[in-house]
Order: sequence, then structure tokens, then C-alpha cells
Amino acid sequence: MVARFGNQVVDRVHAYLGDDGLKRAYRQLHRKALLVIVWYVLSYLLILLAQGWILGILACISLALAVVAVGFNIQHDANHNAFFPTRGKGSLSKANQLAGLSMNTIGGSSKRWIEGHVYAHHANPNVVGIDDDIELVPFARLAPSQKRRPWHAFQQYYMWALYTVTTTWFIFGDVVSTVRASFEKDRFRKSPSAIDYLILAASKILFGLAFFVVPLLLHPWWIVLIGAITVLALSGFLLGIVFQLAHAVEEAEFDNVTDREKVRWHEWQVRATVNFCHQGAVARIITWYTGGLNFQVEHHLFPELPHTIYPKISPIVMETFDEFGIRYNLQPTLRAALRSHYQHLRTMGKAPTPALVRVDS
Repeated sequence: MVARFGNQVVDRVHAYLGDDGLKRAYRQLHRKALLVIVWYVLSYLLILLAQGWILGILACISLALAVVAVGFNIQHDANHNAFFPTRGKGSLSKANQLAGLSMNTIGGSSKRWIEGHVYAHHANPNVVGIDDDIELVPFARLAPSQKRRPWHAFQQYYMWALYTVTTTWFIFGDVVSTVRASFEKDRFRKSPSAIDYLILAASKILFGLAFFVVPLLLHPWWIVLIGAITVLALSGFLLGIVFQLAHAVEEAEFDNVTDREKVRWHEWQVRATVNFCHQGAVARIITWYTGGLNFQVEHHLFPELPHTIYPKISPIVMETFDEFGIRYNLQPTLRAALRSHYQHLRTMGKAPTPALVRVDS
């Protein structure tokens, strides 16, 4: 039944889109990306030229929001091979690879992001032992089979503050993971090449020069420090929380690689993923800003499609779900999604670890 569901939903969506529908979606995506790039560049220039606290704070907030917009609307599609049209589901095209380097312009590494998000998270969402996106050990417990620590009883309170370090972790964490992969090899049993290190080092140096050194030529060090903390904290919070609202909520299911249930790919994508905020003016803003990631179910079923298509194919996906008796996980409002994440953290912080599941300490 699930196999037929997977075939049906794919066939129906692609039949609905056709070549013309996809072309319109790509044009819409590229116009949006151009606007985001202009926003990002102008925000950076405003930071350099800002005089006075009010203008400086507004510039930092604008840059933080623009950093997140680049991540959601450009690099995310590009590194999923969805920013430019491709033939089939092959490796990342050169055009998408180039656009995916936008991840490096906001401090991250496109290569490490692809390995952790595309290959690990999307292949096995919410599977402990594979999905790096739910591994916040020892700070948080997001899945039932993860070991519970005493401080997790309070994670529904303190995790909101820890989300602010997401961007900082992207900046430094991929350096750590690259070095570790040189000794332990990555999930494909490969070590980073000299070119990988060159690209990583060059992008980190250029980001550091633009983000810290150039502002220091125009502003006192303590103002630059306050501005950097503001940009990193605000962008980190937004990046961190959007993922949590789609996977670390009450409605999402979790599994463990050591004792995994046998489930077909399409079924597990649906069971581990939750949409949020599809109603009202706030939903339209969130859809635009987050690159359609509030349509997370559609994204996980069709990661190779441009995100501008998600709201259009959502009714087809919902109709197919209903026909096959599959639950379409949706928190209709942002408030409901935030509440569900809070309750999930609270439950995971208090529930004991199942005794029959092996947990690495």
C-alpha cells in the first residue's frame, strides 16, 4: 500500500507540474534569490556605514535576517540540486554546486552540510545513530532512545537559548568534522581531499575578514563584538528553531539504527516529518522567508524540486494522503508548532530511556 502511495504521489505531482510549471517555479525562485542577495549585500554595507546605536542595531538585525534568508532560500535548494533544473536524480550539478557555495558566504561549508543534511538527515530523518540533526548530546534529548541526563528535565526552558549558537556551530563545527573525517573517514569511507581543505580554509578566512576584520577598520572593537554577537545569536536562533518545528515535535516519530523498524522510504519521511503554519498572513510570510520549509512534508518527499512549488503541490499531496489513509502531520499555526516543540522537549526530558534499546553513553 505504501509503495503504491509513493508511486502515486510522485506521478500525480509531476503530472500536475509539467515542464511549464517547473519553469515558472524556477523563475520565481531566481527572482526571490536575487532579492535575498541584494538584501544581504545592502545589510552588510549598512553595518559598515552605520553611525549611532539605532542604525547599527537595525543593520545587525537586518544582516542576521538576511543570513538566514540566504540559508533557507538559496543554499538549501542549491545543495539539494533544486536551485537549477537537472536531468534525473544524479550528483550535484555544476550550476547547483556553484550556487550551493552561498553556504560558505554565510560562514558554513556546503560540503559538510550536504554530507550531514542531504545524505544523513534526508535519507533517515529522526533515526538515532544516523541523523546528525537530532544529535544535540549532551545538551538535549530529542528522541526516546537517546540517553536521558538529569539536566534534560529542564531542557524545555534552556534549549531556546542554546539555539542561538547554531550559526556559530556551523562556522566552527564543520572545521572540527572535516579534521575528524581525516582520521576516522566520513560515512562514505573517504577522507577530505586537499581541495576540500583549500576551499574550507579560503571560505573561512574570507568570511572572517568580511565579518570581523573589515568592520574593525571602521568601528571600535567592542562595537564590532556586540554586532557580531547580535548577528550570530539571532541568525542561529532562527536557523535552529525552524528545524525543530518540523521534526522535534509531538507528532513526529523517531527510530533507532540499532533496533530499526522496517519501513519504506516514503512512509518514514511522512511519519518523521511535520508541517507547520499554513494559515493566514503569518503563514505567507513564513513560507516566503523560510524557503517553504513549513511545508516540510513536501520538501522531504520532493527535495529535488524548487521550494517555490511546495504550496502548489501541497493539496495534491494531502489528497493522496487522504486516499491512502495516511495522516498528514500539520500544526496549522506557528503558535501551535512552538507549543508542540515545547511539549516534546518536556516529555523527552522526563521520560525514561527504554531499557530494551541500546544507548551509547
